Amino acid sequence: MSDDFEALRERALRLRRQGARGRYAPSPTGPLHLGNARTALLAWLQARLRGGAFIMRMEDLDRPRVRSGSAAQILDDLRWLGLDWDEGPDVGGPVGPYEQSKRDGLYKQAFAQLEEKPGLFPCFCSRKDIARAASAPHAPAGAYPGTCRRLSADERLAALDGKAKRPSWRYPAPDRRVAFEDAAMGPFAQNLARDVGDYVVRRADGLFAYQLAVVVDDGLMGVTDVARGADLLDSTPRQIELFEALGFPAPEFWHLPLMLDASGERMAKRDGSDSIAAYREAGGRSARLVGELAATLGLVPAGTVIGAAELLRALDLATFRAAVQGGLSSG
Repeated sequence: MSDDFEALRERALRLRRQGARGRYAPSPTGPLHLGNARTALLAWLQARLRGGAFIMRMEDLDRPRVRSGSAAQILDDLRWLGLDWDEGPDVGGPVGPYEQSKRDGLYKQAFAQLEEKPGLFPCFCSRKDIARAASAPHAPAGAYPGTCRRLSADERLAALDGKAKRPSWRYPAPDRRVAFEDAAMGPFAQNLARDVGDYVVRRADGLFAYQLAVVVDDGLMGVTDVARGADLLDSTPRQIELFEALGFPAPEFWHLPLMLDASGERMAKRDGSDSIAAYREAGGRSARLVGELAATLGLVPAGTVIGAAELLRALDLATFRAAVQGGLSSG
């Protein structure tokens, strides 16, 4: 571990000891839809109910998908909704930068630390190769089959010879059952080798994978509580493995219910018709939207008009937890 990375890790540990630290980390790939808005509101409530700091971080790592002006629109929409943050790309803070696109040097240091451990390996498989191997008899369902992990050093050199395409890099999934208690969803466990397989930490295009970047960011920012969508629950065991490999304590996780559209499908950023921006343009009031979002989880009666700050004052952590858990069980 480099001296710089170690110093940043120690600073993060000091911040953790000072109190709770939550975060919201949107991707600036388009306008926030109302499901994103509800997740942001819940993440903010969770952090504030714990009396902690709230961090805003832009997950703009996948640069080809980033849309110009989206980050500024997201921050403006969330402020209009009544949310505030103590640290972020527009307000600064002790653990910046708060945009992933400016944190490549930190990811490189973390990647170098993983390279010092036995097992990290280049992967030359295409998606077609992986699908073909996974369909073979006795292959583990849904898991990377370990094809390139078994290559010798000479075979890896031969695979590289004459190829313009760079390999991705995979973290070797140990034969280990990672179990944790999610604050919203309860107990969850995976055997990494059987259920996931070796997973990518650096992509073939040179970009660092989400699984590594999010762990480095949460670790170095001293995040104690991660409140995010339930669709990311499946990623958590492999992230816990990376937290430990990089010397960070894992945060407490709150996987929140996803908001569905009128057809019962998970909301997506398709055309922006269900976005905060569209709601605002139609003349909607922020307090009405907060009330509508809160009512979907039973935090307030239907039809309530209430600002974010007023909603916060009306709740406690136990009520919040019960509402989130109820939203998951009914979904």
